[in-house]
Amino acid sequence: MEVESVTSRQWEKFTDTCEPTSIYLDFRWLELIEAVYPRLKVWRLVCMNSNRQPIWLLPLVEIQPLGRLKPMLISLPFGNYGGFLFPRGIITVMHEETLRPLNHFFSNSRAFAMEIRLIDAPIGTFQTDDQFKRFEIIFPDNIEFMWQKVITGNARTSVRKADKQGVKIIFDYVNALNVFQSIYERHASFHGTPIHHLSWFKNMASRFCDDMEIVLAQFNGRFVGAQLYLYHRDTAILHSSVTDPAYNNIPVTDKMLWSSFERIMGKRHIKRFDFGRTRPDPGKLFFKRKWGGKERPIYYSYLIKEGHTIPKILPENPDLKPAIQLWRRLPMSITRRLGPCLRMRIPT
Repeated sequence: MEVESVTSRQWEKFTDTCEPTSIYLDFRWLELIEAVYPRLKVWRLVCMNSNRQPIWLLPLVEIQPLGRLKPMLISLPFGNYGGFLFPRGIITVMHEETLRPLNHFFSNSRAFAMEIRLIDAPIGTFQTDDQFKRFEIIFPDNIEFMWQKVITGNARTSVRKADKQGVKIIFDYVNALNVFQSIYERHASFHGTPIHHLSWFKNMASRFCDDMEIVLAQFNGRFVGAQLYLYHRDTAILHSSVTDPAYNNIPVTDKMLWSSFERIMGKRHIKRFDFGRTRPDPGKLFFKRKWGGKERPIYYSYLIKEGHTIPKILPENPDLKPAIQLWRRLPMSITRRLGPCLRMRIPT
């Protein structure tokens, strides 16, 4: 067995023979990263057997993390999940021999670490880390059962409160992308998070136009919240949820979520809802559980070279707090300019 790095066109042909477990494993995601962040090196690895037939595929992106002298390889950055792709009809057991070409590739690379975001069982030869969880809802047959039995009383109260305060939800808004970008920037600035390049969501929309939807929330004539959904097979994925910090006292997110459930459940082929990954924050965990989300693991699996450790790029990291506080005080004109340079170096 040997591993090869193939071209974008070859990758698209190979992935057509596989069943991707997530929309992030769609060939378009790597193309999106390359289009917006051309300085990032993308690897499209294919492991071949002696008959030149693919055994597994693995997308990787080389990122230079902040504070590190060497790069790391990630499957996949800027998305919730990554992992291996397997050709249809072929049962691949990921044992030491199957992974030997990948280990060889990694040992000869410049990277100090390789991170693979698996939603399946972890790989035995890899170190694992549980810094993120994911939550999933299996939709019932009707919306009334969802309201009465799946979500909690706390969630219902929040939706009613938003209704009384006059929060309106808008679908299919012509200028939704620009509205989303504006709220996203205010949201990220408030939380001290570097923003993506201005073209990130525009490029995403152009590539995933048939598998993407933006939901907006309006209060007193002002847009105050937005959610971006991605659709993959029978699953709706909450990719991004942002609110205007000036309206944090209003349950905007709850109202957007419930209105989206009503709309999504009308799409009969959608059977489940994926909240995406969640860091171990008590508030975020409580929010997703009150909406009926059932906890599922994400296995962050690593190969680490000697003398290095698993990177911890989380807001809870005390080493990051001074930088977060400084970033929150910067004017938007500066964060727009510097944000993308930092964002491409944060492996999340």
